Formats: sequence, C-alpha cells, structure tokens
Amino acid sequence: MKLSRIRHQIFIFGILLLAVSIPTSKFGMSISQMILAANWLFDKDIYQKIKRFFSQKIALIFSLIFFVHLIWLLNTANFSYAMDDLRTKAPIFILAVIFSTTPRLSKKEFNVVLLFHLSAVFVTSMVSAYIYFTQNPADFRLISPFISHIRLAINVCLAIFSLLYFVVKNPFNLKNKLLTIQKIGFIAILLWLLSFLSMLQSFTGIGIVFIAFLCICLNLIYQSSISQIAKILFGGILIIVPISFLFSIYQTYREYTEKPVVSINTLDSISRYGGVYRHDTINFGTENGKWIGLYLCEPELQYAWNKRSEIKYNTPDDQGNTINYTLIRYLTSKDLRKDFDGVNALSDQDVKNIEKGIANTEYTEGFGIKSRLNKLLWEYMEYKNHNVIVGHSLFQRLELWKTSLTIIKSNWVFGIGTGDVPDYFKQTLANENSPLKGTKLRSHNQYLSLFIAFGIVGFLLCMFSFIYPFVKSKLIFDYFCMIFLIILLMSMFTEDTIESQDGVTFYAFFAALYLFQKPLIKETLLTKTMK
Repeated sequence: MKLSRIRHQIFIFGILLLAVSIPTSKFGMSISQMILAANWLFDKDIYQKIKRFFSQKIALIFSLIFFVHLIWLLNTANFSYAMDDLRTKAPIFILAVIFSTTPRLSKKEFNVVLLFHLSAVFVTSMVSAYIYFTQNPADFRLISPFISHIRLAINVCLAIFSLLYFVVKNPFNLKNKLLTIQKIGFIAILLWLLSFLSMLQSFTGIGIVFIAFLCICLNLIYQSSISQIAKILFGGILIIVPISFLFSIYQTYREYTEKPVVSINTLDSISRYGGVYRHDTINFGTENGKWIGLYLCEPELQYAWNKRSEIKYNTPDDQGNTINYTLIRYLTSKDLRKDFDGVNALSDQDVKNIEKGIANTEYTEGFGIKSRLNKLLWEYMEYKNHNVIVGHSLFQRLELWKTSLTIIKSNWVFGIGTGDVPDYFKQTLANENSPLKGTKLRSHNQYLSLFIAFGIVGFLLCMFSFIYPFVKSKLIFDYFCMIFLIILLMSMFTEDTIESQDGVTFYAFFAALYLFQKPLIKETLLTKTMK
C-alpha cells in the first residue's frame, strides 16, 4: 500500500475520532488532534504544505482569531492564564493548517464524518436520557455527563440539521426498501433529538433550531416559482408562529405571577391538631398563582418532616437551600397546607424530590421546557421581589453583562489583554459589591468577552475571522455553512462559546471541515443556493 494512502487513512481516522469525541470526550478531542498533527508533520512534503497554508487567504483569515490572542499578549499582565487561553484556542490554528493543506474529502467520506458525529450525539443523548429518567436530578445540567450541557445542546442542533440533510438527500445511494428504512430511521432520530433539546431545557438550542429552520423555509419560499401573493402568505404564516409562541409565554407569565384575591379573615386559623396557622402574603409571594405563605404551621411542619426524612428541617437540601423553604414551596405547588397533614400527604417520591432540592412539583412534570420556563419565572419573581440573583442563571447573566459593560467603558479601544479577563472580572465584581463577588464567573457572552479582552480593534478582527472566510469562499449560503454560522453566532449571545475546550473544538473542527474539507460538488439540498 502506498504511503500516501496510509497517510490518508490515518487522516480519516483522526477526523472520525475527533467527530465522535466532540460531544463525548475531552480526552478524545486532544488525542485525535495529536494524531492529525503527527500525521501532518511527518511528511516529506511538509515544506510545500507550509507554503500552501500561507498562500491561502481564507485559511489565514480563519486563523486570525488565534493570532489576535497571540498579539494581545503584549497587553496582558496574567501570562499564566494567557498561556492556558492560547492552549485552549490552539485547535483553531492547528485544524486550519491541517485541513487547508490536505486534499478534500470525497462526498462519501464527508457524509461518513457527519454520520459519526450525529451517531455520537445520539448515543450521548441516550445516556443523558437514562440519567434523566432514572436519577431525576434537580439540576438539569447534570444529565450531560461528558461535556457542558450548553455545548451538548449546540452539538444536538448541528446533528439535527445533518439528519435533515440525510432525510432529504440519499447520500449513500440506497434504493427502494433500504432507502425507506434509512429515511424512517433518520426521521425517528431527528424527532428524538428535538425532544432531547427540551429535556436539556435549552432555550438557546430550541431558539437556534427554530431560527435556522425558519431561514431555510423563508429561503425555500423565496426561491420557489409560486406567485408573489402565495410567497407573502406563506411567509406571513411562518412569522406568525414565533409571535404566537411568545404570546403563549406571556400568558404563562401572567398565570404564574397572578396574585389571587384572598380574605385572611375567612381562612382557617387552627389546624386539625390545634396548631396555629400563619397567613403571610407579605414575606412570601406567589408561585403558579398560589400564595406560598398561607396555611403555614411551622411546628407541625418541622415535626412531620423530621419523621419522614433523614435530612432535618433546618438543614440544606442537595442544592444548598434549607429544606424548610423547599418544603413550603413544594407543598404550595401541590396545593397542600403547610402542616402535619400536608407533609403526610406527600408520597415517598415527593420526599425524595424535596431532598434533592426540587421546590415545585411542576419541575418534575412535562419534558423539560415547561419546567425550565417555570424556574425562570421563579427566578424573575425572586429578583423582582428580593433582588436575588445568585444561583439564578438568567439574572446572573444580566449582572455579568452589566459588569462586562463597565470593564469595556474603561478599555474600549484595545481591551485588557488575552490573560487578564478573569482578574478584571473578579476585581470589578468586588468594587461594585456585586452579589457575584468572590466567584470565578465571567461574561457568559462571547461577544462581550472578545470586546473586553481585545477592545473594538480586536473584536472587529475576531468577527472578521468568524464570518469573512465563508463570504470569501462563497459558502455563506451553503446549507451546512449557513446552519453552522447560525448555531455559532446565536450561541455566542448567551455563552462564552469558544472559551472552553469543548466549545472551541466544536467551532474549529466544523468551520474548518465545511470550509476546507467539504467536497466542491454543487448539490441542491433544499434550495438552489444551499449546496
């Protein structure tokens, strides 16, 4: 066997291992890149490959974000963190060099890479579903065992649109019954992954899928030969759908925050066992349209709970909150009085839920999204009534975004440097006496993170690096590239997408794959412009 053939097979093995590792293993991500790098380096034509890389404008611009991090070392004080950050961003440069100087994959090889990735995503989703249904964790983040649940969500989004490609096309040239079986199988997996996004409680993931699918549909309508009136009609229907969804969320918000009228004088004042009820509508608000502080008899509540659970009444639950408050909210959600009878009416599973820190029975119902929406509404009420943000993801983000803008105002031209972002956040949170002071949190917004580190100059260079390669290569409307950019750019609004190994490897691998390794064969998938 020729050496070039062996090297190509090693290259394919490295790519497939990396595609499988992105949703499953950080160790696998590192090993696969080492295999690809070693295979690339030990080549008698390495000098020609280096020349080829530096002669490709698209590859250089793609790598620009890595060089921005490198150049901005001149503006940093924390070199220890900066070196770690450069090591994290290294896949952008490594994969750009390797993929741009290696002959493109064949159509079959490219499809196999997509298949391996979505298979790994599917297996990971099944493992997560097993954790979800058998352990019922109070924190939904715990159902993603291998990588961050947020990074898993964007992998799921990409896999969904790879599946859509496989359903519409016939990439493996099957015929008759085998083709039908293949399409049915892919459709079933696609529907499962859509449901899994709900289980992950990923509003970002669901939003990405919706926006991407909306773009595809609008482009289909625009490219079709139907009349102008029909185009306007179908386009209007597509726009009405998200408006209806937002309206339903607003209705849920109104129902959740509704404060029912109650006359304290008409309520029972004594429990069945002689305990005195406390009716408090001042210190306790509402949840799911019910007053939390009504029919509260803490002596009975404490006695009854301590008989049901080994975690005592005034000790923390698994989420770090005291059991008494979790118990009171849970009883309210089941419309039970907070007394001896109320606790005894709880099932054994209810007791386990409370011990885990689950404070509302609705958090255990449905398939994730309704539960997540209820939690967000609860966070909003806690923020509105008590200015509580710690442990509440949405309002922690708002606080961190505010802090980010404070840092940017003082360093908006050239930023603070590659390695100083954590230090500035820590110091600014302390100076502002933020509830988040003392934490290691940062902006949770990639755009703000880049602006903080590199100022307006570096930020624009990074955005140029993200987008221009797809424009220059005329792939901006290619099906895979368009979907990938939507996923990337939307995820960056709520997360530091490329600040972790799993996130930056996802970006570097798929961007380089679509730009430098996707076969240059013009194919119509859903539109004339999506190839």
